[in-house]
Amino acid sequence: MSAQSTSRRNFIKGAGLVGAASLVKGPEALAAEVAAPSKGAAKNLIFLVADGMGTGTLSLAHFWQLRHKSEPLNWSQIFLRPGVFTTLQDTASASSVVTDSAAAASAWGCGQRVMNRSINVTPSGESPTPIWVHAKERGKATGLVSTCRVTHATSAGFAANVKHRDMEDRIAEQYLERGIDVILGGGSRHFTSDQRDLLPKYEEAGFALSRDSAGLKKAAGEARMLGLFSESHVPYAIDRENDASLASVPSLEEMFSAALESLGGADRGFVLQVESGRVDHAGHGNDPATILRELLEFDRCIRVAEDFIAKNPDTLLILTTDHGTGGCQLNGLGADYGESGPALDRINGFTRSFEALAEHYQSIGRFDPDHFEEYTGFTASLEQITFLQNALEEGVKYYNSALTKAFADELFKATAVGWTSSAHTAEFVELLALGPGAETVPSFIKNYELNGILRKALAI
Repeated sequence: MSAQSTSRRNFIKGAGLVGAASLVKGPEALAAEVAAPSKGAAKNLIFLVADGMGTGTLSLAHFWQLRHKSEPLNWSQIFLRPGVFTTLQDTASASSVVTDSAAAASAWGCGQRVMNRSINVTPSGESPTPIWVHAKERGKATGLVSTCRVTHATSAGFAANVKHRDMEDRIAEQYLERGIDVILGGGSRHFTSDQRDLLPKYEEAGFALSRDSAGLKKAAGEARMLGLFSESHVPYAIDRENDASLASVPSLEEMFSAALESLGGADRGFVLQVESGRVDHAGHGNDPATILRELLEFDRCIRVAEDFIAKNPDTLLILTTDHGTGGCQLNGLGADYGESGPALDRINGFTRSFEALAEHYQSIGRFDPDHFEEYTGFTASLEQITFLQNALEEGVKYYNSALTKAFADELFKATAVGWTSSAHTAEFVELLALGPGAETVPSFIKNYELNGILRKALAI
């Protein structure tokens, strides 16, 4: 066993104060589960991205998982696998050292840095061919899965060219024009509305349509699928887990599994991007319990990918994020930081996202302190009630952020989670690669350099 593997294994064992990390599978056991990797070009590519996930968010979820599930995250365990190559990624864009998701995804998608808010359109106005279009031209099936609107920035960066990320109606048209085979996520409003309806055109092109979990299960296995499960973004995991009215909305795991079922039989292989897009949104909103649940859901997708790779070792897996958001960190709390562990229990007491709470108060036209206490455990003071009622009446754009701002002190004391801002960050982020071509990923990479590595690995 290498020194690197030994040190990582000892680190995970050392976390036993909050969980039984001794249950982690070692490299030998993991290797026994996996068929020998292909020595040729990668037939398939699975690109898993947790949008807006800084290392602090990853650490928060890791220690929660140790404490409550007695095992590390799948993301933590994959470090132990033979053949995994890891790197730090510089995420800057052409316009800033702090990227947005459009420029970050475009760097992967076209191999060039573009301005923030552009989708595969360079500062000089050129429109390089996105990587999924190259893959399609070589006969590979293509797929996009997201908990955001599937026309949102990250998914679009792999397949579209528009001057501004808000041109989501046009992105929905380009997906059809460019033959993307599997499209699953939110954003139905950009495919069908009072003004236009793309769904008949998608049906004519052979797409099986679905609007809920049952429909997705029925469509899974069809060569072409369009699943639209919300008008805008897919509801947060914490809300889907606790609100019975959202039971018909599929999870990211369900969407990913259905996509693999459809794409896995493609003769010349496939390329599939799977995005947990709302990790980023929870970071913008400084919502600790919500960002935790989003990342835990994403982490379960890693096991789905590993199970597929075990049977299809000619698959290249990329596991990464495009940038950090909010500077999320689990902090030391209490004497000798002894309250940081119990904070990982208290965070379980939150059963709604602050976004869902905000939407409720906006719908009824008032802040309801009793309702708020039911889902957070916080008793609002008169000062907080007044602040939140005034913000509601003034029509504050992001009322969920007004909620987390009003209860910032209570949130920190309860969860030990702190934030640097509600914006993106410039931190270097992790990227892991496994499978054919993974060995060509250097130990430090600029985001746009990944495009050429992927195209070479896939021979496209």
